[in-house]
Amino acid sequence: MEIRVLGCYGGELPGYRVSSFVVDGKLLLDAGAVTSVLRLSEQLRIEAILVTHTHLDHIRDIPFLAANLLGERTAHPIHIVSTRPIIEGIKAHLFNDALWPDFTVLPSAESPVLKFMAIEPMVEVPVQDFTIRAIPVNHTVPAVGYIVHRGKSSMVYTGDTGPTERIWEEANLLPDLKAVLVETSFPNRMRAVAESSGHLTPMMLKRELKKLRGKEVPVLLVHMKPQHLEVLQREVDRWPRPGVTFSQPGKRYRF
Repeated sequence: MEIRVLGCYGGELPGYRVSSFVVDGKLLLDAGAVTSVLRLSEQLRIEAILVTHTHLDHIRDIPFLAANLLGERTAHPIHIVSTRPIIEGIKAHLFNDALWPDFTVLPSAESPVLKFMAIEPMVEVPVQDFTIRAIPVNHTVPAVGYIVHRGKSSMVYTGDTGPTERIWEEANLLPDLKAVLVETSFPNRMRAVAESSGHLTPMMLKRELKKLRGKEVPVLLVHMKPQHLEVLQREVDRWPRPGVTFSQPGKRYRF
């Protein structure tokens, strides 16, 4: 699998885009930064978007992507994939014809740009050429991470999470795990903020990674708050673990 980083930060400043990753050119993990990075021809290749939760930095570009593809994409819709509470939140608060047009019925109900696909947590589901599972994680709103499998490779994407258990338990069962994308948002001095907002600090991350028993796979850190990036890098460097790196916008990782 190839993971291309479109945006990897937990906030936005010039040169720092929010969360969005494209797998093998056609599967999006969240959609905070899509249309400002991908050319229209690349946007047309997107088949599905796995949404971890409803916070704006993870869904912001879905409306702009839909608008760009109106009249351009005629074969089949892009599937917006997540658990039912998350799908219902997107329907109610985003594609409600008040904040943005409902692109699940545009240009027509028979041939829309977008289609919602509600899935059950923990259940393996085929999505195009991939097999995916949504794993509940601990955040301030209903949220999931994803296990994504294709061919002989699996990857884990936590999305936004505080300390959690189930996604690590499931990761330990994967014989073909090739990479983990895990969030690290705040420096250690802001632990109280991280705990109250459902995020991780480097010290909290260290404890989370210990739950990956015997899995020495590459770990890409995501969702760093850009104003704290230098401190986060220093704090992670204090406890070197092989294979832990900060993801970089524009970079492609192959596993």
